[in-house]
Amino acid sequence: MAVPVDVTFHPRWWHKNSNVSFNEKFFFDVDYRIEADIRMRKTLFEKFGDLGLGEEDPEPRPILGSDLIASGFLYSEILGCKVRFFDEDPPEILCANLDDETIMNLDVPDLDKCEAWNRIQVQIDRLMKDFGYVYSCINLMGIQNVALDVRGMELFIDYYTNPDLANHLLDVCTRLSLDIGKRLKKVSKELSAGVTSIVKQTIPDVYITSNCTVEMVSLDFYENFLLKYDNILAEEFKPFGIHHCGKTMEHVVEGYAKVKNLSFAEVGAGSDLKSVRNILRDIHLNARYSPVKLKDVSKEELKRDIYKLAEEGKPLNLLSISCVGIDDSVEDQQIREFIRICREIE
Repeated sequence: MAVPVDVTFHPRWWHKNSNVSFNEKFFFDVDYRIEADIRMRKTLFEKFGDLGLGEEDPEPRPILGSDLIASGFLYSEILGCKVRFFDEDPPEILCANLDDETIMNLDVPDLDKCEAWNRIQVQIDRLMKDFGYVYSCINLMGIQNVALDVRGMELFIDYYTNPDLANHLLDVCTRLSLDIGKRLKKVSKELSAGVTSIVKQTIPDVYITSNCTVEMVSLDFYENFLLKYDNILAEEFKPFGIHHCGKTMEHVVEGYAKVKNLSFAEVGAGSDLKSVRNILRDIHLNARYSPVKLKDVSKEELKRDIYKLAEEGKPLNLLSISCVGIDDSVEDQQIREFIRICREIE
């Protein structure tokens, strides 16, 4: 059986090839998003249908968010951040930079009275009425990711000088994540394709938290501040997974090994996959390949790179490979070669 492989494209690629805009309409207008989703899946078929991507005649899906792009903003918006939307880029979260007093008074809002959540709930109600279920692809934003959006880089100083404040904020982010996750789980069997779409081929029901910014802290700081909050999520949402898109996951992997019910880990491009596998021996690993490198890499080097991932990430039944964020500067032939080489491995 071939190693599962997946490619995910940057909004700029979709805007050019499918004429889809990723403004507020895409995220909050159910009819527009369903129509755009159909167009995007058809584009995949037209370009790569012979490789099994896309659909010739896509049916409407009750999709909330998207499994065809990587984007996340909801959790931070609920806690007070502003969000900017673009036609050709993912939404941009504007850091709230809340001061000490505001942080210490911060609590999880009543989502039933929260405007940002209500814009989601209206869509859920509509999709449930029309389809009877929801396919949720809202990005499950990681605890520190959200905390940094709310507090800013001051959070890293808080770890040293004001740990009580840091823990209060991380606790608020965790309780918000629990509330949102439980609500989404009531209407959708699958929750994590908006974090990484490879889960559709590997562990569809896994809950994946996005630990993008854990790349920025040491193992000690992860274990002293963040591990307990990941474990709160892991105890509630099983099976559990971690997305780490940074290029040195090996520096915190011993902490990740202490996360309960861990079934899946996404290993950022450039990380030492062999070191990660030596620690996470029985976990499904998704090894990411850099979309920047894919742009200009030779066929020979690409093959060496992918075969190295396969060797270092084995056993192959616990390995997949993906390339996420491919933009319109990458030629179709490079994408085809990436998929073809990955599928050679079995």
